[in-house]
Amino acid sequence: MKNILRHFKPLFGYFFAAGSGVIVQYLVGSVICIRFLGFPFEKGILWGFIISFPVGFMLAKIFAFKAKGSGNTQREIIKFLMVVLISGIITVKGASYSLVILTKIFGNIKATLPIVNKEFSPIGSVSHFAGMGLSFFFNFFTHRKFTFVETGIYNKFLEFNNTKDKT
Repeated sequence: MKNILRHFKPLFGYFFAAGSGVIVQYLVGSVICIRFLGFPFEKGILWGFIISFPVGFMLAKIFAFKAKGSGNTQREIIKFLMVVLISGIITVKGASYSLVILTKIFGNIKATLPIVNKEFSPIGSVSHFAGMGLSFFFNFFTHRKFTFVETGIYNKFLEFNNTKDKT
């Protein structure tokens, strides 16, 4: 049992990091941007994704991949950004396509939040979570094999940049 837990420890840490990012992303994207500020669906999802980036990076670095003292934070941020660009597209487009599909299946269902008396779309919330879920696995494996490991890409980039400056 301990071997199984040890083997999946990075995944559990990533669930914690990603779960925290999901909470921030949902609150900012769906609740604040879409419901209260009236942003269009994709724009609200995108802003939630952008705001959750620092939360996801720090928690993944510390809890999921044990890279807290790596000394490579600058290069990890650059690689994290590269992954996040693709992940953002997966999240936003996945949520958008899910919204279209679920709306066609179930219709435009509306519900009212009891405390604030604010109308919202449960289909929109489910779609938002679907988009985040689609990007979860891409993020975990890409961060594990690329972002928080020494790949040599960063050093090659620096060498290329230095030779370019000399010419």
